[in-house]
Amino acid sequence: MGILLWPSFPMMSLAGLVESLRHAGDHGDDSQPRYARWQIVGAPGSAVRSSCGIPVPATCDYVHPGGFDHLFVIGGLLRDMESAPPRHRDYLHAARRAGVPLVGVCTGSFVLAQEGFLDGRPVCIHPYHQADFEMAFPGHRFVTNRDFAAVGDVTTVLGGVSILPLMKRLIGAHLGPDRAAKVEHQMTLPAPESAPVMGARVGAERGAITDPRIQRALVILDAEASHTPRVAALARTLGLSERHFLRLFKAQVGMAPKEYLLETKLRAAVWMLRNTARSITSVAYAAGFASGANLADHCRRRLGLTPGAIRRGAKAG
Repeated sequence: MGILLWPSFPMMSLAGLVESLRHAGDHGDDSQPRYARWQIVGAPGSAVRSSCGIPVPATCDYVHPGGFDHLFVIGGLLRDMESAPPRHRDYLHAARRAGVPLVGVCTGSFVLAQEGFLDGRPVCIHPYHQADFEMAFPGHRFVTNRDFAAVGDVTTVLGGVSILPLMKRLIGAHLGPDRAAKVEHQMTLPAPESAPVMGARVGAERGAITDPRIQRALVILDAEASHTPRVAALARTLGLSERHFLRLFKAQVGMAPKEYLLETKLRAAVWMLRNTARSITSVAYAAGFASGANLADHCRRRLGLTPGAIRRGAKAG
């Protein structure tokens, strides 16, 4: 497997890919690449920094792509999409000419779409990036309710743990069902015993959210928190009437969407005030508030504290 990393790529997608191959390619706990090999393609001596800040070095030069059974493109933060080495995109076209199947992971789907490899194919897009994809590629068909979409020799994957079902399929096709079963056994995530306690009402209650439409709504709300999405438009996206959506959201989350958004933004602002040296105005904008004064007003009304008091370590009453 060949892997092209885009700047600020998600480490979980890379880990899910290579760990699946590692488990498929060893016996017991021996961990040797007997049946599968993988390379991070890039210029000698180069490294790509992940979204968590850890750099990952290239393990091979831009070798002829025909030596790979698949070429994975793991995209990064959208703001960094154009900062990838130009040779990455050239290499994608070389792989296409060589008939190598392509896999776009996370925002790697944006890269494949930009290069024209997804024309006429449905694309698997995470709900978090739905609005960005619609804006960048209007009219392009996409799905958000499955882990991956494979059409011909091009596959797109949501990202995160969604890479695991795809790897199970690829490993089964190349190495057999016994290797795929081994991966499934060793890579299965155990169900949590209880929802994590985050110290905030929203965080404590989200573990009880079972309706997939509301789960998706929370992802979309988090992604668009900075400009407060319209409730009616969000309800239509979920295939619900506005009235039904509001009733269902309140029953599942315990509050209205606007209240949920406000608590989400406040939680982010409080964390930044306590853990960074950013100015109050900068924190306000980063958390999605209109101004420093707007943040201060909500802090006083909801927490009984000023942003300065929060920064000094005071606790809400």
